[in-house]
Amino acid sequence: MLFTEAILYYKDRPIEFVKDIIQATPDDNQADILNRVANNRMTSIRSGHGIGKSTVLSWLIIWFMCTRPFPKIPCTAPTKHQLYDILWAEIAKWLNPTLKTEIEWTQEKLYMKAYPENWFAVPRTATQPDALQGFHAEHLLYIIDEASGVKDSVFEPVLGSLSTQDSRLIMMGNPTQLSGFFFDSHNKNRDKYSIAKISGENSKRVSKQFIQDIIDMYGLDSDVFRVRVAGEFPKAMPDSFIQLDWVENCSKNRISQTYPTIRIDIGVDVARFGDDETVINILFDKKYQQKQKVLNHNDTMEVTGNIVQIVEELRQQYIGIPIHIKIDCDGLGVGVYDRLKEIKEQKKWITVTLHECHFGGAGGKNKNNDPVEFSNSTGKMWGLLREKLKNNDIELIYDDKQITQVSNRKYRVNSDGQIELERKEEMKKRGLTSPDRRRCISSFFI
Repeated sequence: MLFTEAILYYKDRPIEFVKDIIQATPDDNQADILNRVANNRMTSIRSGHGIGKSTVLSWLIIWFMCTRPFPKIPCTAPTKHQLYDILWAEIAKWLNPTLKTEIEWTQEKLYMKAYPENWFAVPRTATQPDALQGFHAEHLLYIIDEASGVKDSVFEPVLGSLSTQDSRLIMMGNPTQLSGFFFDSHNKNRDKYSIAKISGENSKRVSKQFIQDIIDMYGLDSDVFRVRVAGEFPKAMPDSFIQLDWVENCSKNRISQTYPTIRIDIGVDVARFGDDETVINILFDKKYQQKQKVLNHNDTMEVTGNIVQIVEELRQQYIGIPIHIKIDCDGLGVGVYDRLKEIKEQKKWITVTLHECHFGGAGGKNKNNDPVEFSNSTGKMWGLLREKLKNNDIELIYDDKQITQVSNRKYRVNSDGQIELERKEEMKKRGLTSPDRRRCISSFFI
């Protein structure tokens, strides 16, 4: 049987196992990881994106499964997507016909067919503190993928279980957090681990174009480059998502007199009380910002009336030009939106389109060839605004408050490698005013 031969020869030779049994060829970085796990109780690897970590973790799972009697291999990751769609699916990919004679793969378990109850690997999403509790065996391998995103409470039972002679822990991931179990393994507790850093610049699996795209879009000194390419932890202070000089360069002391030829966009961020402002912003042809209208302490009907006046003036001055009104409907704006729908029908505004905007919607990429994704729709809108400002492809009115709001928003790279923008509440804690003006500008790019 396969596992009898494997235990005799491949127990401490994972590279040979991958080559001979799985029939794959590890690159230098993957070979180093395989050897570290074979020779060390605890291993922690921080890396850039795309270096083949899910592949090498799947090889380790199969190797440990085939070279130990009655092993248990708990596997976890911060999200179901990372655990099931990426890591767990990768295991199935490497089970060739020879391995499949002994091993069964299902969505919930990988096990030796002859001993399904006590010879297995299992996925456990790291959303509950007890995700990795209750595993005890002489041969035990913990697999923790995207370890920066796993809560400390999930790690706590792991250390208590690593008491047997042949127990091991392997943590891998983009180094996205400046605190926590994974961060400590590369800093104050690094003497307890076999540590490695893998940069995408030193990996044959990472395309030069991907690296150059990151550099071009975010810079060599950005956290995006550090985390996604270099395998370094972020800087102590987060980056501003949009550089101040970009905003200043695009802010003009005069309002463009350009006649709109394609479309007019009106962005509305509705506030009512406190220090927040209701802001009505106008942009011609996705490029030329017009004078803003800023209201304080207005109810939704007053805001609606002001928008109606602006629309009527624009319709008379720019006959036939389509007008798109984007309203933030996550709060009080929904009342303004509903009333405008009625008015649009009453006044037969044929050239006017209303857009119900939600700033916490699904994220993703703005273009297929973008090197990184955004965590939500707010990030996607800000990403488009950022590109416009960086390329000097938009003219803003010169407004110091607007410049501050646009250039002072911070971002981080989350555990999924996505860009996640600072929340409004976090900005206020730093002493910044409510970012109403920049929300209007970003809504132009919905």
